[in-house]
Formats: sequence, structure tokens, C-alpha cells
Amino acid sequence: MLISLFKQHIRVFVAEVSSDMQATKKKLCTVLKKAGIEVFSDSNSDETMKNCDCSVHILGKENIYDTIGSGYNSLAGKQYRSAKELRSKKFKMFVWNPAGNINETNFYINNIRRDIVENTVYSSKTSPIVFVEELRGIMSVKSNAEQNILERDIFFIYNDLDKDTATIILNMIEDIQTVVSLGITMNSNTDYTEYIKNQLPGCKIGVVYYDYAGDWAVSFARQIWKDTGGNSSRVPLFVIGNSAHAKEEDLKIFDSIMETSIREQSLIPLDIKVFYDKATASA
Repeated sequence: MLISLFKQHIRVFVAEVSSDMQATKKKLCTVLKKAGIEVFSDSNSDETMKNCDCSVHILGKENIYDTIGSGYNSLAGKQYRSAKELRSKKFKMFVWNPAGNINETNFYINNIRRDIVENTVYSSKTSPIVFVEELRGIMSVKSNAEQNILERDIFFIYNDLDKDTATIILNMIEDIQTVVSLGITMNSNTDYTEYIKNQLPGCKIGVVYYDYAGDWAVSFARQIWKDTGGNSSRVPLFVIGNSAHAKEEDLKIFDSIMETSIREQSLIPLDIKVFYDKATASA
């Protein structure tokens, strides 16, 4: 079962960036497209931008939005100024600072933050996946959907970016356990928050799996934990990462909150079975 979140089509203009942020821009565009969002980015900024729903401006080390100096003479600066003029109920401007830190060496970011007004969104999310979720949440309308609650051993949740490895693991788990799976994608018409809150009590354990989507998994698992009662929930959660890309330090935030593991892909089904046996034995 693949259930995702939003129903509204979104057109995003991704503005030009300084040289140090070119790789970040490329990664962001990839994530936006995988989320089903239409992406535009070209030099004919005014006309193209007018036909979009929002724009994204990525902050780097170089001050390309300087209102006093020559910053607005750069393409990035001109696009930033154009977006400011377009801001309205129909057009939102997203200013993304993935580095997050603000100090005297990049004081221009403070000036930008002071300029944040209605229909402008400033974000310091470090992950492009989490940032795109934030953008989509602001730009889209969630829709509730009817669902059938399934009684299963395991509720297996993953990001659709990790669909390939998740499918392999699911096939192995389903040989020995009953499973309901949920692939989270950002291009959908279902409110997955309500779905999870309703479905999780029908299972013995919940599993959040990830490979590439580590930033998403950490944020998402914490939210599920909060939404379903935290330590008082009767259904324990297990967060497990594929060691091909996941790192142990990703999951330190869950110490004393829930069980986690980073394992080689072939061993992940075994780890899930061990967690299931322990959880059901103490139930």
C-alpha cells in the first residue's frame, strides 16, 4: 500500500544560487521532482516565476541579496527581488538556509530574516527532504480518506525514496510475519498522520525503515512517537537504517526513547523479528 500526503499540484521556481550552493540546488530540484512538484529554473525569471505558485531562494556563504551593494545585480539577486514583488496570497516566497547557523560572518542572513513578511517563509531545515515536506505542507491542502484498519503483526513505514530496498526487505519479512506497509510520498491525496494514528493500534509493532532518507526518518519517527502517545503507547516503535547509507549517529536522538538499529540490508528482517519477539513476549 502506497499512501502519500497531498492533492494539490504545485509549480515551484528554484532561483539561481551562489557557486557554493550549486550542488545543494541540484539536490533540492531532484527531491522536488520526486515529490511530484513541477520545477522551473531559468534566466527568464520574471515571466516564468509569474506562472509559478512559489519560489525558493537558497542562502549560501556569498551575499547575493545585498540591497545596498551590488548583490541585486546578480541573477540570483534579481530573481530574489522579483519574488519579493510577486508575494501575495497566490504566490509565496521560500528562503532556505540549509546551513542553519547565523553569525557575524554571514550577517546578511540576519538582514534577510528581518525582511520576512507575510507570504514569505524562512526555513533552516538542513535536509532537502524535510524542507520539501515543509514547503508542500504550506502550499498544499491535506485531504482525509476512508481507510480499513488491518490487524497485522507489523506496521512497516518507509519513504518512497527508499522504495527499492524497502520492497526487498518487505518480501523477506512477509515470509514469516503479517505486515501492513506504508510508503510515504509527498505527492498524494491522503493525510498519512491520521492514517498512521488509526492503523498503528491494529499492529503489534511499528517499524520506520530508511536508507537514503535519514533526515526524514528521524523527524518522522519522532512525530509518530509523539502523535501515538510517546512512552505510554501500547505499540512500540522500532527505527532501523540500512547501513549502506545510514549512520549510527543519526539515531542518537532516540536514546532512552525507542529502540533503533543500523544493519546490513540482509540482516534487517532478522532484527525486526527479534524486536517483534521481545515486544510481544512482554505484552
